[in-house]
Amino acid sequence: MRPDDTREDEGRNGPSETLPSLPIYDADDELDDEGELDEEDLEDGPRTVLITGACGNIGRKLRAAWSEIYDLVLLDVNADPDDPDVIGADLSVLDDDWITHFHNVDTVVHLAANPSEFATWEELERPNLDALCNVFHAAALAGVERLIFASSNHAMGGYREIPDMPITVDLPPLPDGPYGAAKLMGERLGQSLARAFDITFIALRLGWVQQGENRPDTLPDDWSRQLWLSNGDLVRLFDCAVEADVGDRSFLVVNGLSNNRDTRWELAATADLLGYSPEDDAFGEEL
Repeated sequence: MRPDDTREDEGRNGPSETLPSLPIYDADDELDDEGELDEEDLEDGPRTVLITGACGNIGRKLRAAWSEIYDLVLLDVNADPDDPDVIGADLSVLDDDWITHFHNVDTVVHLAANPSEFATWEELERPNLDALCNVFHAAALAGVERLIFASSNHAMGGYREIPDMPITVDLPPLPDGPYGAAKLMGERLGQSLARAFDITFIALRLGWVQQGENRPDTLPDDWSRQLWLSNGDLVRLFDCAVEADVGDRSFLVVNGLSNNRDTRWELAATADLLGYSPEDDAFGEEL
């Protein structure tokens, strides 16, 4: 298993019989009687960020980094009853109970998925496809400003077999299996979403993020070291994804890994578009 995503293991219940009644967001609802924005909505305050898969590997790390910075809304199918901050939600089933938590959210960070690179289509169908579609649907209709999708290097993993070729985001996609293909589908759905709704969609093709301390000395080979994303750079990357001014761009796909020496994975677009400046190197002597 390459832990480049979080675990939420969606999909334990059958499909809902009726669709939830989430209203379509209307920007006019924010205007006062004179057609101006309500001053209360313009007051400075912490951004509200909703994280799916909040109990997974990356979710726990972002939660620790952002607990004092953002107002967090935390969803996970495996919510710990001893952790009241996390809301239990099976995102593979459209449900008013969890959809309501998307209202008044500025940014959604969608991490929830089966993270196994070896997962079959049957194992991916509900957690990586149904849940993804439902979350994107809820975010768009709730008027969320920005949606950040944890995509994966596996969307381009087939280029591993082509030596010495730089792996840039503008190359044709080349997934290395069903897991990578499902991530690519999420990117393409996000592009459609960005065109149809007033929402900014950012897909981060994440590298290798191990559980816990995530030290480079526990990586298995040079390929994984090229793909390593340290805990510190992970937070820096998602900070940029949440905060960066991307101008009039509504759809972005970028690579997300550390500044690993001699990596084939291009980071120039991530730096240019998001202002991302990684500090760690899996081949460095000190971290």
